[in-house]
Amino acid sequence: MLQEKEGYRSVTVRLVPTPRQAKILDRNLQRVSRFLNIAEGEFRKLIWHRGREDKELSEAHTRLLDRLSKEFTSTVMSNKVYPIDERNYKIIKENGWYKIAIRFEPRKEVIINMDIRKNKYYADILEMDKPCGGFIYKKGSDYFLSLSIPHTYRWEEGRRIVYCGIDLNMRKHVASFYVDGEFRETIFFDLAPVDRKIKQIQRTISAIQKGRKIVQLTDEERAELKRHHDRIRKVIQKGHGDFISKLIRVADRYWDEGYNVVFVLEDLKGITKNARKDYKPFNRWLHQHWCYGRFAILLESKPYPVKYVPAKDTSRVCHRCGGEVRIYGKRGRLISCDKCGLKDFSRDLNAARNIAKIASGEFVNAWCNVGSSSRSS
Repeated sequence: MLQEKEGYRSVTVRLVPTPRQAKILDRNLQRVSRFLNIAEGEFRKLIWHRGREDKELSEAHTRLLDRLSKEFTSTVMSNKVYPIDERNYKIIKENGWYKIAIRFEPRKEVIINMDIRKNKYYADILEMDKPCGGFIYKKGSDYFLSLSIPHTYRWEEGRRIVYCGIDLNMRKHVASFYVDGEFRETIFFDLAPVDRKIKQIQRTISAIQKGRKIVQLTDEERAELKRHHDRIRKVIQKGHGDFISKLIRVADRYWDEGYNVVFVLEDLKGITKNARKDYKPFNRWLHQHWCYGRFAILLESKPYPVKYVPAKDTSRVCHRCGGEVRIYGKRGRLISCDKCGLKDFSRDLNAARNIAKIASGEFVNAWCNVGSSSRSS
Protein backbone atom coordinates (compact mmCIF):
# COMPACT_ATOMS: atom_id res chain seq x y z
CA MET A 1 0.00 0.00 0.00
CA LEU A 2 1.40 3.38 -1.00
CA GLN A 3 2.00 5.70 1.94
CA GLU A 4 1.96 9.39 1.17
CA LYS A 5 5.02 11.26 2.43
CA GLU A 6 4.24 14.90 1.89
CA GLY A 7 6.57 17.82 1.54
CA TYR A 8 6.40 21.21 -0.17
CA ARG A 9 8.08 22.74 -3.16
CA SER A 10 8.11 26.39 -4.11
CA VAL A 11 6.94 27.08 -7.68
CA THR A 12 7.34 30.54 -9.22
CA VAL A 13 5.71 31.73 -12.44
CA ARG A 14 5.80 35.12 -14.15
CA LEU A 15 2.61 37.14 -14.31
CA VAL A 16 1.69 38.99 -17.53
CA PRO A 17 -0.59 41.85 -16.45
CA THR A 18 -2.08 44.46 -18.73
CA PRO A 19 -1.03 48.09 -18.04
CA ARG A 20 -4.22 48.60 -15.99
CA GLN A 21 -3.61 45.40 -14.04
CA ALA A 22 0.02 46.43 -13.42
CA LYS A 23 -1.24 49.64 -11.81
CA ILE A 24 -3.53 47.58 -9.56
CA LEU A 25 -0.62 45.34 -8.56
CA ASP A 26 1.61 48.34 -7.85
CA ARG A 27 -1.11 50.00 -5.80
CA ASN A 28 -1.57 46.92 -3.61
CA LEU A 29 2.18 46.37 -3.21
CA GLN A 30 2.42 50.00 -2.07
CA ARG A 31 -0.35 49.36 0.45
CA VAL A 32 1.68 46.48 1.89
CA SER A 33 4.74 48.71 1.91
CA ARG A 34 2.93 51.41 3.88
CA PHE A 35 1.61 48.82 6.34
CA LEU A 36 5.13 47.44 6.86
CA ASN A 37 6.50 50.92 7.45
CA ILE A 38 3.90 51.44 10.20
CA ALA A 39 4.54 47.97 11.62
CA GLU A 40 8.30 48.55 11.57
CA GLY A 41 8.02 51.75 13.58
CA GLU A 42 5.63 50.25 16.10
CA PHE A 43 7.74 47.12 16.45
CA ARG A 44 10.88 49.12 17.14
CA LYS A 45 9.05 51.16 19.79
CA LEU A 46 7.71 48.02 21.44
CA ILE A 47 11.12 46.31 21.52
CA TRP A 48 12.86 49.44 22.81
CA HIS A 49 10.40 50.03 25.66
CA ARG A 50 10.23 46.36 26.66
CA GLY A 51 14.02 46.24 26.59
CA ARG A 52 14.27 49.21 28.94
CA GLU A 53 12.06 47.31 31.42
CA ASP A 54 14.52 44.40 31.51
CA LYS A 55 17.12 44.84 34.26
CA GLU A 56 20.06 43.48 32.25
CA LEU A 57 19.20 45.26 29.01
CA SER A 58 18.39 48.54 30.73
CA GLU A 59 22.02 48.84 31.79
CA ALA A 60 23.23 48.54 28.18
CA HIS A 61 24.03 51.52 25.99
CA THR A 62 20.90 53.29 24.82
CA ARG A 63 21.93 52.76 21.21
CA LEU A 64 22.03 48.98 21.56
CA LEU A 65 18.28 48.33 21.62
CA ASP A 66 17.58 50.89 18.93
CA ARG A 67 20.26 49.45 16.67
CA LEU A 68 19.25 45.82 17.18
CA SER A 69 15.56 46.51 16.55
CA LYS A 70 16.46 48.52 13.45
CA GLU A 71 18.67 45.73 12.08
CA PHE A 72 15.95 43.15 12.71
CA THR A 73 13.14 45.10 11.07
CA SER A 74 15.30 46.17 8.13
CA THR A 75 16.02 42.52 7.27
CA VAL A 76 12.72 40.85 8.14
CA MET A 77 10.41 43.58 6.83
CA SER A 78 12.42 44.79 3.85
CA ASN A 79 10.79 42.45 1.32
CA LYS A 80 7.68 44.06 -0.12
CA VAL A 81 5.32 41.27 -1.16
CA TYR A 82 1.58 40.75 -1.35
CA PRO A 83 0.52 37.56 0.49
CA ILE A 84 -2.31 35.43 -0.88
CA ASP A 85 -4.09 32.31 0.33
CA GLU A 86 -6.96 30.01 -0.68
CA ARG A 87 -9.54 32.65 0.26
CA ASN A 88 -8.53 35.33 -2.22
CA TYR A 89 -7.23 33.59 -5.35
CA LYS A 90 -7.80 30.68 -7.71
CA ILE A 91 -6.18 29.30 -10.87
CA ILE A 92 -8.37 29.18 -13.98
CA LYS A 93 -8.02 28.40 -17.71
CA GLU A 94 -9.56 30.81 -20.17
CA ASN A 95 -9.09 31.01 -23.96
CA GLY A 96 -6.04 28.74 -23.82
CA TRP A 97 -4.33 30.86 -21.14
CA TYR A 98 -3.77 29.85 -17.56
CA LYS A 99 -4.67 32.74 -15.30
CA ILE A 100 -4.85 33.68 -11.67
CA ALA A 101 -7.99 35.36 -10.35
CA ILE A 102 -7.14 37.53 -7.33
CA ARG A 103 -9.47 39.41 -5.02
CA PHE A 104 -7.56 42.48 -3.86
CA GLU A 105 -10.89 43.86 -2.63
CA PRO A 106 -13.88 41.87 -1.27
CA ARG A 107 -16.11 42.39 -4.30
CA LYS A 108 -13.59 43.01 -7.05
CA GLU A 109 -11.66 40.28 -8.86
CA VAL A 110 -8.65 40.81 -11.14
CA ILE A 111 -7.79 38.06 -13.64
CA ILE A 112 -4.11 38.10 -14.72
CA ASN A 113 -2.40 35.91 -17.32
CA MET A 114 0.42 33.60 -16.18
CA ASP A 115 3.44 32.80 -18.34
CA ILE A 116 3.99 29.09 -17.62
CA ARG A 117 5.98 28.18 -20.72
CA LYS A 118 9.41 28.55 -19.08
CA ASN A 119 8.52 26.79 -15.83
CA LYS A 120 8.74 23.00 -15.93
CA TYR A 121 6.89 22.68 -12.61
CA TYR A 122 3.81 24.61 -13.67
CA ALA A 123 1.87 21.33 -13.90
CA ASP A 124 1.98 21.14 -10.11
CA ILE A 125 0.04 24.40 -9.93
CA LEU A 126 -2.55 23.19 -12.40
CA GLU A 127 -3.01 19.87 -10.60
CA MET A 128 -3.57 21.37 -7.15
CA ASP A 129 -6.70 20.07 -5.42
CA LYS A 130 -7.12 23.43 -3.73
CA PRO A 131 -5.19 26.72 -3.68
CA CYS A 132 -2.18 26.96 -1.37
CA GLY A 133 -0.53 29.91 0.29
CA GLY A 134 1.91 32.12 -1.58
CA PHE A 135 2.75 35.69 -2.46
CA ILE A 136 3.12 38.13 -5.35
CA TYR A 137 6.27 40.19 -5.71
CA LYS A 138 7.87 42.55 -8.21
CA LYS A 139 11.42 42.29 -9.52
CA GLY A 140 12.47 45.09 -11.81
CA SER A 141 9.51 45.62 -14.12
CA ASP A 142 8.31 42.00 -13.91
CA TYR A 143 5.72 40.51 -11.57
CA PHE A 144 5.93 37.00 -10.16
CA LEU A 145 3.68 34.56 -8.33
CA SER A 146 5.31 32.13 -5.88
CA LEU A 147 3.28 29.26 -4.40
CA SER A 148 4.11 26.49 -1.92
CA ILE A 149 2.81 23.30 -3.53
CA PRO A 150 2.25 20.06 -1.57
CA HIS A 151 4.42 17.29 -2.95
CA THR A 152 3.90 13.55 -2.40
CA TYR A 153 6.89 11.20 -2.50
CA ARG A 154 7.01 7.55 -3.51
CA TRP A 155 7.02 5.41 -0.39
CA GLU A 156 5.55 2.00 0.41
CA GLU A 157 5.64 0.45 3.87
CA GLY A 158 7.45 -2.87 4.20
CA ARG A 159 9.97 -2.26 1.42
CA ARG A 160 13.70 -2.31 1.98
CA ILE A 161 15.39 1.06 1.56
CA VAL A 162 18.07 2.12 -0.89
CA TYR A 163 20.11 5.07 0.40
CA CYS A 164 21.75 7.18 -2.28
CA GLY A 165 24.58 9.16 -0.68
CA ILE A 166 25.49 12.27 -2.72
CA ASP A 167 28.74 14.17 -2.29
CA LEU A 168 28.89 17.59 -3.97
CA ASN A 169 32.21 19.35 -4.46
CA MET A 170 33.72 21.86 -6.82
CA ARG A 171 35.19 19.44 -9.35
CA LYS A 172 33.19 16.26 -9.43
CA HIS A 173 29.91 15.09 -7.90
CA VAL A 174 29.52 11.49 -6.77
CA ALA A 175 26.47 9.40 -5.86
CA SER A 176 26.64 5.94 -4.30
CA PHE A 177 23.65 3.62 -3.85
CA TYR A 178 23.71 1.57 -0.64
CA VAL A 179 21.28 -1.35 -0.19
CA ASP A 180 21.18 -4.54 1.86
CA GLY A 181 24.55 -3.79 3.48
CA GLU A 182 26.47 -3.33 0.22
CA PHE A 183 27.22 -0.61 -2.28
CA ARG A 184 25.82 -1.00 -5.77
CA GLU A 185 25.85 1.65 -8.50
CA THR A 186 28.18 4.65 -8.45
CA ILE A 187 27.55 7.78 -10.51
CA PHE A 188 30.32 10.31 -11.21
CA PHE A 189 29.46 13.71 -12.68
CA ASP A 190 32.35 15.87 -13.93
CA LEU A 191 31.88 19.64 -13.66
CA ALA A 192 34.75 20.55 -15.98
CA PRO A 193 32.53 20.83 -19.14
CA VAL A 194 30.12 23.10 -17.24
CA ASP A 195 33.03 25.23 -16.05
CA ARG A 196 34.49 25.53 -19.56
CA LYS A 197 31.15 26.64 -21.01
CA ILE A 198 30.72 29.29 -18.32
CA LYS A 199 34.24 30.65 -18.92
CA GLN A 200 33.52 30.85 -22.65
CA ILE A 201 30.45 32.99 -21.96
CA GLN A 202 32.39 35.13 -19.51
CA ARG A 203 35.00 35.91 -22.14
CA THR A 204 32.17 37.25 -24.28
CA ILE A 205 30.97 39.33 -21.33
CA SER A 206 34.47 40.75 -20.81
CA ALA A 207 34.70 41.67 -24.49
CA ILE A 208 31.45 43.63 -24.22
CA GLN A 209 32.34 45.36 -20.96
CA LYS A 210 35.98 46.15 -21.81
CA GLY A 211 36.87 47.01 -18.23
CA ARG A 212 34.11 49.59 -17.89
CA LYS A 213 31.71 49.87 -14.97
CA ILE A 214 28.04 49.02 -15.46
CA VAL A 215 27.01 52.68 -15.26
CA GLN A 216 29.33 53.46 -18.19
CA LEU A 217 27.59 51.02 -20.53
CA THR A 218 24.78 51.82 -22.93
CA ASP A 219 21.32 50.37 -22.45
CA GLU A 220 21.94 47.97 -25.34
CA GLU A 221 25.19 46.75 -23.79
CA ARG A 222 23.54 46.23 -20.39
CA ALA A 223 20.77 44.25 -22.03
CA GLU A 224 23.37 42.13 -23.83
CA LEU A 225 25.22 41.48 -20.55
CA LYS A 226 21.97 40.43 -18.89
CA ARG A 227 21.31 37.97 -21.71
CA HIS A 228 24.74 36.36 -21.28
CA HIS A 229 24.36 36.14 -17.49
CA ASP A 230 21.03 34.39 -18.10
CA ARG A 231 22.90 31.96 -20.36
CA ILE A 232 25.29 31.16 -17.51
CA ARG A 233 22.39 30.40 -15.20
CA LYS A 234 20.87 28.11 -17.81
CA VAL A 235 24.16 26.25 -18.25
CA ILE A 236 24.34 25.62 -14.51
CA GLN A 237 20.67 24.63 -14.38
CA LYS A 238 21.22 22.17 -17.21
CA GLY A 239 24.15 20.70 -15.29
CA HIS A 240 21.86 20.23 -12.32
CA GLY A 241 19.27 18.57 -14.51
CA ASP A 242 21.73 16.21 -16.20
CA PHE A 243 23.10 14.93 -12.89
CA ILE A 244 19.66 14.57 -11.31
CA SER A 245 18.32 12.78 -14.39
CA LYS A 246 21.00 10.12 -13.97
CA LEU A 247 20.06 9.73 -10.30
CA ILE A 248 16.36 9.42 -11.07
CA ARG A 249 16.90 6.75 -13.75
CA VAL A 250 18.69 4.50 -11.24
CA ALA A 251 16.18 5.30 -8.49
CA ASP A 252 13.26 4.40 -10.76
CA ARG A 253 14.83 1.02 -11.45
CA TYR A 254 15.19 0.29 -7.74
CA TRP A 255 11.58 1.36 -7.18
CA ASP A 256 10.42 -1.04 -9.88
CA GLU A 257 12.44 -3.80 -8.18
CA GLY A 258 10.53 -3.27 -4.94
CA TYR A 259 12.75 -0.86 -2.97
CA ASN A 260 12.08 2.53 -1.41
CA VAL A 261 14.70 5.12 -2.39
CA VAL A 262 16.03 7.94 -0.20
CA PHE A 263 18.44 10.58 -1.50
CA VAL A 264 20.91 11.74 1.14
CA LEU A 265 22.73 15.08 1.07
CA GLU A 266 25.11 16.86 3.37
CA ASP A 267 24.03 20.14 4.89
CA LEU A 268 24.56 22.25 1.76
CA LYS A 269 24.90 25.57 3.59
CA GLY A 270 28.46 24.88 4.62
CA ILE A 271 29.85 23.48 1.39
CA THR A 272 31.30 26.70 -0.02
CA LYS A 273 33.11 27.40 3.26
CA ASN A 274 35.26 24.35 2.48
CA ALA A 275 36.64 25.89 -0.72
CA ARG A 276 40.42 26.13 -0.42
CA LYS A 277 43.19 27.64 -2.49
CA ASP A 278 43.17 24.71 -4.90
CA TYR A 279 39.64 25.69 -5.95
CA LYS A 280 40.74 29.09 -7.25
CA PRO A 281 41.15 27.96 -10.88
CA PHE A 282 37.52 26.92 -10.85
CA ASN A 283 34.82 29.32 -11.81
CA ARG A 284 33.30 31.54 -9.12
CA TRP A 285 29.90 31.43 -10.84
CA LEU A 286 29.97 27.66 -10.54
CA HIS A 287 31.07 27.96 -6.93
CA GLN A 288 28.26 30.30 -5.95
CA HIS A 289 25.37 28.90 -7.97
CA TRP A 290 25.95 25.15 -7.81
CA CYS A 291 26.72 24.35 -4.20
CA TYR A 292 23.89 26.07 -2.40
CA GLY A 293 20.26 25.12 -2.06
CA ARG A 294 19.45 25.13 -5.78
CA PHE A 295 20.49 21.52 -6.17
CA ALA A 296 18.50 20.49 -3.09
CA ILE A 297 15.41 22.35 -4.28
CA LEU A 298 15.50 20.58 -7.63
CA LEU A 299 16.12 17.20 -6.01
CA GLU A 300 13.31 17.69 -3.50
CA SER A 301 10.88 18.26 -6.37
CA LYS A 302 11.46 14.69 -7.59
CA PRO A 303 9.36 11.66 -6.54
CA TYR A 304 11.76 10.45 -3.83
CA PRO A 305 12.34 11.83 -0.30
CA VAL A 306 15.55 13.70 0.56
CA LYS A 307 17.35 13.34 3.88
CA TYR A 308 20.16 15.53 5.27
CA VAL A 309 23.14 14.53 7.41
CA PRO A 310 25.90 16.65 9.02
CA ALA A 311 28.69 17.48 6.60
CA LYS A 312 31.59 17.44 9.04
CA ASP A 313 34.33 14.81 8.55
CA THR A 314 32.42 12.61 6.05
CA SER A 315 35.52 12.41 3.84
CA ARG A 316 37.91 11.75 6.75
CA VAL A 317 36.40 8.42 7.82
CA CYS A 318 36.93 5.12 6.01
CA HIS A 319 33.61 3.80 4.73
CA ARG A 320 34.79 0.19 5.19
CA CYS A 321 36.07 0.16 8.78
CA GLY A 322 35.37 3.58 10.29
CA GLY A 323 39.04 4.40 10.80
CA GLU A 324 40.53 7.81 10.15
CA VAL A 325 41.95 8.05 6.64
CA ARG A 326 45.04 9.77 5.25
CA ILE A 327 44.32 12.31 2.51
CA TYR A 328 46.85 12.87 -0.28
CA GLY A 329 47.17 13.36 -4.02
CA LYS A 330 47.70 16.43 -6.20
CA ARG A 331 44.47 18.10 -5.06
CA GLY A 332 43.80 15.98 -1.99
CA ARG A 333 41.30 13.76 -3.78
CA LEU A 334 42.76 10.37 -2.75
CA ILE A 335 42.66 8.57 0.59
CA SER A 336 44.18 5.51 2.24
CA CYS A 337 43.31 3.72 5.49
CA ASP A 338 46.01 2.03 7.57
CA LYS A 339 43.40 0.19 9.62
CA CYS A 340 41.84 -1.87 6.80
CA GLY A 341 44.39 -1.41 4.02
CA LEU A 342 42.27 0.70 1.69
CA LYS A 343 44.59 2.49 -0.77
CA ASP A 344 44.32 5.07 -3.56
CA PHE A 345 40.57 5.37 -3.12
CA SER A 346 38.50 8.34 -4.29
CA ARG A 347 37.94 10.75 -1.44
CA ASP A 348 34.66 11.92 -3.00
CA LEU A 349 33.31 8.40 -3.40
CA ASN A 350 34.34 7.61 0.17
CA ALA A 351 32.37 10.64 1.37
CA ALA A 352 29.30 9.63 -0.68
CA ARG A 353 29.39 6.15 0.83
CA ASN A 354 29.74 7.53 4.35
CA ILE A 355 26.78 9.84 3.73
CA ALA A 356 24.65 6.85 2.71
CA LYS A 357 25.79 4.79 5.70
CA ILE A 358 25.13 7.58 8.18
CA ALA A 359 21.60 7.97 6.83
CA SER A 360 21.02 4.24 7.19
CA GLY A 361 22.05 4.38 10.86
CA GLU A 362 25.42 2.67 10.42
CA PHE A 363 28.82 4.05 11.38
CA VAL A 364 27.36 6.86 13.47
CA ASN A 365 29.48 6.15 16.55
CA ALA A 366 32.67 5.55 14.60
CA TRP A 367 32.11 8.68 12.55
CA CYS A 368 31.56 10.81 15.67
CA ASN A 369 34.56 9.32 17.46
CA VAL A 370 36.92 10.04 14.60
CA GLY A 371 35.63 13.59 14.32
CA SER A 372 36.10 14.26 18.02
CA SER A 373 39.55 12.67 18.18
CA SER A 374 40.82 14.66 15.21
CA ARG A 375 39.53 17.88 16.74
CA SER A 376 41.15 17.16 20.08
CA SER A 377 44.47 16.47 18.42
